Amino acid sequence: MKKFIPILTAVSMIWMSCAETQNQKEDDISQLMRLMEDDVVLNLDVLDTEGAMDEEYSDGLDTDGGMKTMADTLWPNSDYRLRMGRQITDRERTFSFDVQDDTAYAEMHRSISGNFYVVAFDSNHTMVDSFVKAFSEEFERRVRFVRTDSSSQRPWRIEGITLGHGGAGNKVRITDLSFYTLNGSDALFNYTADNASEVFIPRDNLPAFNPGDTLRIELTVENDDPVFDLGDMDSGEKVHMHYGRGRGERARRGLNDAGVFGDVTVEDNVFTRLWRAHNIRPNHQVRVFNMHYDLIDNATLFISDGGYNTAVWSLPYRIIRP
Repeated sequence: MKKFIPILTAVSMIWMSCAETQNQKEDDISQLMRLMEDDVVLNLDVLDTEGAMDEEYSDGLDTDGGMKTMADTLWPNSDYRLRMGRQITDRERTFSFDVQDDTAYAEMHRSISGNFYVVAFDSNHTMVDSFVKAFSEEFERRVRFVRTDSSSQRPWRIEGITLGHGGAGNKVRITDLSFYTLNGSDALFNYTADNASEVFIPRDNLPAFNPGDTLRIELTVENDDPVFDLGDMDSGEKVHMHYGRGRGERARRGLNDAGVFGDVTVEDNVFTRLWRAHNIRPNHQVRVFNMHYDLIDNATLFISDGGYNTAVWSLPYRIIRP
């Protein structure tokens, strides 16, 4: 019997080593999950307007009024005003991890669902039409982590994230997002659909703006089956920029394809916004916010049974007080 003792001891040591490795991996994944749950750059809260809101609205941001581009008209009567928005009632998420020695990666898959509201008011502020659609949207994003001092309470940190992208249906797509100075021709930042899932934006070097900076933002879109093409008003879609951190600190602004307010060419599927960067609260020198670019086709907006087709890109940014 004694001749088996070394073999049993070796097997036991191997088993203990495997158990320790598995426990370490589970602990790493728990740490990574906690980091993602706590980081504002990864949330979708700004998309939840909790129901219909004015097409352009502010809630705790842009208190100076910002720069409004165009009336929020409901086709075909220009006297109508449109209110719209998501009310998210359910959220789900799944993650997959690749944990290496000093680097880890997470694949984020999230879904939101609820009700999408559209309400039309006439010039006397009387509601003339409304409908509600159930919606469901899927989103994806990759996160890269690096290991820190193993003795610290935070052995990992988020080092980079990709552009978030998602939506519903397959009719509409975003292909390019570019930021320029007001009259600039060279992009300050540029993101394309070709590498949206591959290029990691450094967590400590997000796009940064000073309060009051005026930017020209251009979003290029595609639509396989545009309906209700409003000609000079739009090219069959509406595009909005949701930004902020969440309830009490958020806003929505429209982009236009009408050849006005910075837009160069009418109806070329390049939507433009002249945007003045908002301020931050006095007790902050630097603060992180989220932008969500929301493309929605006119059939979704103007036809109660016209389906639900959207595309959304998510990008965090920093406001830095000079």
